[in-house]
Amino acid sequence: MQDQAIALEVIEGLDQLGVPYMVVGSLSSNVHGIPRATHDADFVLQLGQTSFATVLRHLEPRFQSDRQLRFEGVTGTKRHILSLNETDFKVELFALTDDAFDQSRFARRCRRQFLGRDVYLQSAEDVIVQKLRWLERADRPKDREDIASVVGVRQNSLDWEYIHHWCDQHGTRALLDEIRKTIPPMPSLVSE
Repeated sequence: MQDQAIALEVIEGLDQLGVPYMVVGSLSSNVHGIPRATHDADFVLQLGQTSFATVLRHLEPRFQSDRQLRFEGVTGTKRHILSLNETDFKVELFALTDDAFDQSRFARRCRRQFLGRDVYLQSAEDVIVQKLRWLERADRPKDREDIASVVGVRQNSLDWEYIHHWCDQHGTRALLDEIRKTIPPMPSLVSE
């Protein structure tokens, strides 16, 4: 619960600045699937005229920022990392890129309840597509588990045509099919 409260603080700061955002990574897969423990919160930001420096200044002094822009190996993008002194929880901020899928998933972001307020999350379909990209590049077991979780919970409400389109574009369709074969039938746990 502490991780969600920290993420909510970042969301409130971004809202105050008027910076469009989307929660991605494990927190978004937790909302769409079966929750698991996480030690970070990932955000994609549409900065426009607002600089990363402005965002970082606004979130301080509560959050300490690593002023060094870092390269993220799995996603191939640049990020800023924020932390809180009293925790090991990290917040990673990514700028929206020109990548066609990045643009598509940002345009499709959805509003969902998160700790009693509406927040912008990537869609369940985009969680699956993005996690497949990461799994293909880094073979992290947690990504495979998150994909299976979201597919298992939302299998009857997913836009499979959209998912297949991007999997075909990224070369991850066989991986998706392999994971889907391992998911036992389960009743949908969500109401759409």
